[in-house]
This record gives sequence, structure tokens and C-alpha cells, in this order.
Amino acid sequence: MTLAKEILQPKPKQISINSLNQRFDKLQPLEGLRRLYQLFEEEDILVTTSFGTKSIYLIHLIAQVNPGQKVYFVDTGFHFEETLRYKDLIADLYDVDIIALHPDEEPHRMTAEEEWWKEHPRMCCTINKIAPLDPVIAQHKVWVSSLMAYQNEFRAGLHTFEKQGDILKYQPLLHVKEAEFNLELEKLQLPLHPLAHVGYGSIGCTHCTAKGEGRAGRWAGKGQTECGLHVKYYKK
Repeated sequence: MTLAKEILQPKPKQISINSLNQRFDKLQPLEGLRRLYQLFEEEDILVTTSFGTKSIYLIHLIAQVNPGQKVYFVDTGFHFEETLRYKDLIADLYDVDIIALHPDEEPHRMTAEEEWWKEHPRMCCTINKIAPLDPVIAQHKVWVSSLMAYQNEFRAGLHTFEKQGDILKYQPLLHVKEAEFNLELEKLQLPLHPLAHVGYGSIGCTHCTAKGEGRAGRWAGKGQTECGLHVKYYKK
């Protein structure tokens, strides 16, 4: 079956993940995103960003493919001020609708007062980052994220399309090499997160982020490398 015929199918969910991976793996990110919007309705596509050091490129592509797309950002309450200012900068630069999500007030207050990131970092992430996004994920069919295989061992084992619980994950940047990615950022002259210029390779919440290459500065010494959003949390 050709891709054109698949696009005409009324239920994209009937297309197998293997078929999707075969057809999308060799596509450049921009072309892959364009085809995604041919297969799925805009309201079924979820786009998220952390406004970290690598986030702007996906937003740059989304703005070209589908101007006005809703882009969700989980404001954990523990972000660097530089991250929040960077969010505002990108919102001014691109035609996307950035929607901030927040954790429930009472559990968030408890994690802050008891400093859960010290002894219970996974639960802190669950309350402040995963839970706010959970109901939004339930409203969509496919989730676009900017994970890249070179970033760590877990991400290196992913496929372009993955099934995670009830939602289909699409990683258009997964196979982009680090050198190619950095060259593209330089060529496009995209503004980087301000902390990227002072030694932060990856940026999350203030308590669990330190300087370091790649993701080495995330949860250093805490025994985890991911917040939980992308590690089968939604697999029921």
C-alpha cells in the first residue's frame, strides 16, 4: 500500500507502527512532520517542549508546518528564570500557541516544603511534571517530542514511532546526529537557551540541573536520567 493510499484511510490508528517506522525513518524532520499532519488531524497531535537547550529547533519546524499549533509546556514551579524568559522569547519569535500547564497546588507545595527532589526525585517529577500533562495526553492520538538518539542510552534504543500506553509517540529528530544538529542551529542562527552559553548541556528544574556536557548535569548522583515522561510511564 502506498503512503498516499494510507493517508486516505479514515482511521490512522490502523496503520501499524512497523509501517510508520519504515516510511518515516529516512525522512528529514521537516518532511516527516508534514506527512504526520497528512495522517492525523491537527487536534489529535500533541506537541510538547521543555524550553531546554534543544527545544527551539522542533518549534522552528512546527511553526513552518502548522502555524498556530498548540505547544504545551509544563511549568513545574522550579524552572530557572532564564528558562521562563527563553519561553517568552520563543513565543515572540514563532507563530505557535504556547500553553503552560501547572501541577496541583497542594502536592506541589508539599514537594517544595519538604524538598522532595533530594530524597524522592522520581516522585517529585511525577507530581510536578508528569501529572499536569496526563489529562492532556488523554485528549490526543499522537505525541510529537524532540528526543534524540545521541543524548543517552535510553533514547538511543527508541524508534521513530513508539506506542506508549494509549498514545503514539513520534520523534522526528531521533536520528539527527549531534554535529548535524549543531550545524543546523548555527546555519539558521536560532537563539539558544542563555544557560547553554555557560556550560549547561541540558536544562530542567533548578534543583536537579547542574553544568555538564549533554545530559550529564541532569539528576547527577540521583540514579535517574529521565523525568519519567518518556520512559513508559503511560504504558498501562
